[in-house]
Amino acid sequence: MALNKLRAAFLAAKDGNEVEEIIKGVLTSDERIKIGRRILVSQLIDEGNTYDTIRQRLRVGKQTVLQVQRLKSLSPKCFELINIREEKVENTFGNKAYKMVGNPKRFQKFPRYTGFKRKDVIR
Repeated sequence: MALNKLRAAFLAAKDGNEVEEIIKGVLTSDERIKIGRRILVSQLIDEGNTYDTIRQRLRVGKQTVLQVQRLKSLSPKCFELINIREEKVENTFGNKAYKMVGNPKRFQKFPRYTGFKRKDVIR
């Protein structure tokens, strides 16, 4: 029942701003960091890094790396979905965050930040 409440809250979020508000409201900063590290560990495992390299690079324990590997084998779709969503957000952000501006008489234009943030990407 409690998990259903959390799931419904995330599904009802229309963009990253609302997701961020939910995350800030229900998770401590330590919990947010730990979840973020698990995602990073998963990505480094996918890149073929050794456990020792991951431990040194992210400053996590051996048990964290082993736990993520176990979670990946139990639910491989989870981290795949996270990576797909991250790629979509980065592509959308890259297309909307900057626009090329410049004087029409000049040949060179410069990128200008539009104020669009990753969390502004609509789901």
